[in-house]
Amino acid sequence: MKKALLLLTMLGCSMSWVPTYATTITIDLGPTGRVTGEKTVNFSGLNDLNFSGQTLSLDLVFSGNGFVRLFKSTSPTFLLLPMLDVFGAGTINDPTGSGYLFNKAGHPISSVTSFGGSVTTDPGGEAFRLALGGFFPLLAGGTFPPDIYGAHLDITLPNASAFNVTGGELGLFPNASQRWHNQFQIGDVPESGCTLFLALIAVVSLVGLDAAMRQCRSM
Repeated sequence: MKKALLLLTMLGCSMSWVPTYATTITIDLGPTGRVTGEKTVNFSGLNDLNFSGQTLSLDLVFSGNGFVRLFKSTSPTFLLLPMLDVFGAGTINDPTGSGYLFNKAGHPISSVTSFGGSVTTDPGGEAFRLALGGFFPLLAGGTFPPDIYGAHLDITLPNASAFNVTGGELGLFPNASQRWHNQFQIGDVPESGCTLFLALIAVVSLVGLDAAMRQCRSM
């Protein structure tokens, strides 16, 4: 009997050690390059989901090891906003929960800011976007954030069976009026031919200057 109780206790402990795995949703950010203004990309993985008050653990990762790079000149109110495209009739509350952005090593670099409130639609049904929570990486404090490789969310959805998910959107919003504050980058951008040409001119000039100095010393 004691052996049986010991076995059950060990089994219970081992079950409690099983980690909770997040659902991974891969998002294609599109071609690499510098972006001026807003950028919105679609994602799937939650389509046809019905809202029943369930809690979801989500990892939003960028395909091809992609990332979002912010500059020191990027507006401090830069917002990364995952949203769900929803259709339904009636009133639905916003999701609640927590989350964080993470860098290439998977380490958190910014926490989520949840939005409260609700949405009331037309009685016959209406399509709209429901925010899962907003990330403001440049308002997080500390050192300048590294490149953003994805986001983790632990979200409790509203209990509203009359609403269904039809798609998803990820919004990247610099929220600035000045062009130089309204920029960010998708992935690595190779040096342009113009930059290489200027570098070549600089090298040739240095070589010429060195030759001239050597000639002066020999005279």
